[in-house]
Amino acid sequence: MADKNYFQGNSDHPRHISVGAIVLNDKNEVCCHHFLAKDLKGYWVDEKLDDFYLLMRETMHPNETLEQALTRGLMEEFGITATMIDYVGSIQSHFTHKGITVEKTTLYFLTKLVSQDLSHRDTSDIEGTTKVEWQTIDFLIPRMKQQAKKYGRTDVDESSILEKAQTFIT
Repeated sequence: MADKNYFQGNSDHPRHISVGAIVLNDKNEVCCHHFLAKDLKGYWVDEKLDDFYLLMRETMHPNETLEQALTRGLMEEFGITATMIDYVGSIQSHFTHKGITVEKTTLYFLTKLVSQDLSHRDTSDIEGTTKVEWQTIDFLIPRMKQQAKKYGRTDVDESSILEKAQTFIT
């Protein structure tokens, strides 16, 4: 029997902890997911989400360090190896998923791209099948604010963490 993942939100425990990454390339562009309706079919059955952007966010596993979760998430979602630069901050969001209101806390780290091989993505999970794009922070911030307003979900707005990340980028 697998250990219970007390970091994963569910109906008995609607709190969720994850790590997130702002991955920069040499042009200071950020790696992100671009979710389209075709990517989400059958995943978020109770939602009408389409055409939105998210950073890498990975659920913690029991007995896993933040660094391990970050490294695993970058590889599974983006096929990326990166070096950690600094802790940027956190976002706490609330959203309803399958009739449950979930409180999600994500701790974000600024990272620098070392290498990327999309063939290493974990395609058994939705984040391993999305379109991966490199966008500027100036492109992402207003879009994330718009998508939060459009869908009424705070978990699709990571603009505040990107605004904080700008202070780290020279």
